[in-house]
Amino acid sequence: MTSRQRTVIIFKSESDSSDVYAETLEKHDFNPVFVPTLSFGFKNLEELRSKLQNPDKYAGIIFTSPRCVEAVAESLNLGQLPGGWKMLHNYAVGEVTHNLALSTLDQLFTHGKQTGNARALGEYIVDTFDGSRALPLLLPCGNLATDTLLSKLAENGFSVDACEVYETRCHPELGENVERALEIYGESIEFLAFFSPSGVTCAQQYFGARQLSMDKWKLVAIGPSTRRALESQGLKVYCTAERPTVEHLVKVLLNPQDSRERLLKERERIAALENNN
Repeated sequence: MTSRQRTVIIFKSESDSSDVYAETLEKHDFNPVFVPTLSFGFKNLEELRSKLQNPDKYAGIIFTSPRCVEAVAESLNLGQLPGGWKMLHNYAVGEVTHNLALSTLDQLFTHGKQTGNARALGEYIVDTFDGSRALPLLLPCGNLATDTLLSKLAENGFSVDACEVYETRCHPELGENVERALEIYGESIEFLAFFSPSGVTCAQQYFGARQLSMDKWKLVAIGPSTRRALESQGLKVYCTAERPTVEHLVKVLLNPQDSRERLLKERERIAALENNN
């Protein structure tokens, strides 16, 4: 780490994309430190497998996270996904989820990878779906899934078969990992970056139990739902990345004012709509 680098504690488990994050952030003189925040356990895989064997009963499938793709692969015992799914309307939030479906589910192509959250994907599906709404969309999801996507689709005449296939828990070594990061990097830590509302909850449990305020650092949210989770804890968000990609993260770290102006415009737009109603 050079004297010019600014340390970013990233509350995110290391994954296949971590090398890309690290390389890109380092190119812009940031020092990324990954702190695994969540752990996951699969459930109801037999039920999911049964649904996957009947693609003719569905209009398509929706993946809101890489974990959902992994649950499908696990339910199939790493076997092949029935070919009928490739003919349906399939969707994914973000490029990581899209690419994982391609690589692990027999080149299953999904639409909507440019969306970075459930709200945006719901709007995309409503705007672009050109099939019959008589059949439901299959939605593998976690125990902490919000109703944002379900509500948006239901309001527009879609039927969704939600199947809870994994549980999200705080990582058992979160406290140990945070303490190590604080001890090693100390005063050089400038940013705390969060990728999910559940990650915010787990981190806040750690800091709250030790009577430490996260406000001493600049808090970075990945996506609007994560920003709202931080704000609901009474915390000030320094900037918000629109989508869960390293490019969007770097963009807001380098130009936080752009993020604030975008948020202000969005709030003004929502206020105007509410006033018109």
